[in-house]
Amino acid sequence: MAALPHTGTQFKYAVLLFLLLFFQVTMIHAGQQRVTVQPQAPVVGAGDDLLVTADSNAMKHMPSRRLVPKAMNPLYDDVPATHWAYAWIQEMGASGITSGCAPQLYCPDDSTTRAEMAVFLERGIHGSDFVPPAATGTLFSDVPLTHWAAAWIEQLANDGVTNGCGGGNYCPDAEVDRAQMAVFLLKAKYGASYVPPAATGTLFADVPLTHWAAAWIEQLANDGVTSGCGGGNYCPQDILSRAQMAVFIVRTFGLSSLAMPLNDTGITWGGDYPSGNNTTCTSNIGAPQDCDQGRDATHNDDSDGHAGFSFTKLDANGNPLPASAASWSCVKDNVTGLIWEVKTTDGGLHDKNDSYNWYNTDASNNGGFEGYADDDGNICYGYSSADPASYCNTQAFVARVNQQGWCGYHDWRMPSREELRSPVNYAISYPGPTIDTNYFPNDSASAVWSASPNVYGSSDAWGLDFSYGGDDPYPKGSPHHVRLVRGGQ
Repeated sequence: MAALPHTGTQFKYAVLLFLLLFFQVTMIHAGQQRVTVQPQAPVVGAGDDLLVTADSNAMKHMPSRRLVPKAMNPLYDDVPATHWAYAWIQEMGASGITSGCAPQLYCPDDSTTRAEMAVFLERGIHGSDFVPPAATGTLFSDVPLTHWAAAWIEQLANDGVTNGCGGGNYCPDAEVDRAQMAVFLLKAKYGASYVPPAATGTLFADVPLTHWAAAWIEQLANDGVTSGCGGGNYCPQDILSRAQMAVFIVRTFGLSSLAMPLNDTGITWGGDYPSGNNTTCTSNIGAPQDCDQGRDATHNDDSDGHAGFSFTKLDANGNPLPASAASWSCVKDNVTGLIWEVKTTDGGLHDKNDSYNWYNTDASNNGGFEGYADDDGNICYGYSSADPASYCNTQAFVARVNQQGWCGYHDWRMPSREELRSPVNYAISYPGPTIDTNYFPNDSASAVWSASPNVYGSSDAWGLDFSYGGDDPYPKGSPHHVRLVRGGQ
């Protein structure tokens, strides 16, 4: 997988490409009830559909500001902030699509049933306040009037999304596979009369032209809802977990009630045609440019961070300090609400030169491989080969910082890939560092680990290279820096 070239000129081209990207988000709200189903193992390739970008290598490395769920306390006890689908599940709950499978639980690894799907889709179609008409109990022989989801199932049929499973039945307790899901989602999105374009049979290796749902599956991919299950496949017969379903529902209906406020790019200069950049926000192109949009235009005063960025320095107890403070321990991003660790030069626990191997023993969000607890030995403060708690890995470092209570907090964590992007200043060219050094003074222009595993290879995890502001997957055994994050507004 080729990385974005690390040169100033080429980076400018990447930024210009980035400025052409945008997302059209429609806010639709929803919620559901839950029946008991048996837990299922996560489907192979579950995380591959987490990617929103296109399948080109260049796109995967493009810096971008995408809507991501607001940093907040987890809504469900079984979906911590480090869970691979945390962002999407949080959105499902906040938008009213689901209240979970039990109080404070979501059951992310449980399969999705056809009864649950009916509620998910109807709330997505009609909104969270929608209440379906009373059921008749006569539409499907296996959905009597007393069935908990009878009204939702009959409304789904009345909306033309389903004709049942055959023989006059709906099969409410049957598990939904990925092929069935494609039809459900597209009919719910476009209406009962929708017919997708003819399939090519070339988009996924395991979905030939003769597959009954080929056209639906390919259209779902063309809509940007899925990128497959990995290895060029779609896995049409795989059963859908509730975690995976969260990703598909949020994407299909454009849910964004928990969208974290986005930082602007930091770009305050305009570009001319056919080439060249100006020192000010002027241009001969005549079209709106990045520099005259968003916070970089409306809050461009540099008093609390470059252009539209807004930061507050915090002391060792988490108290705010003036921007002129000469010493501080943490930084709050006033736009996103995230609080960041600030590195030191004292050779202690937070020293900027320390490196760590990526390590996470939680099988629900480590991408299938926990990484390395002690691959490089003494590369961080306090290391002792006889003490696993001192090892130079990301999990052990988080534990040490939380035990210390840095800035008065004990809930520090590794940032997600998206969160790690949020303070990047894309106006700074290679070799960086692409971050406001007035608030992050000891940051090096090098790779920093995120909590996000790489879904295309379990041996890798995502990091962000602050020499140019792009992210790349790195082997989990490689040593890189860490910047911890916590909280949010």
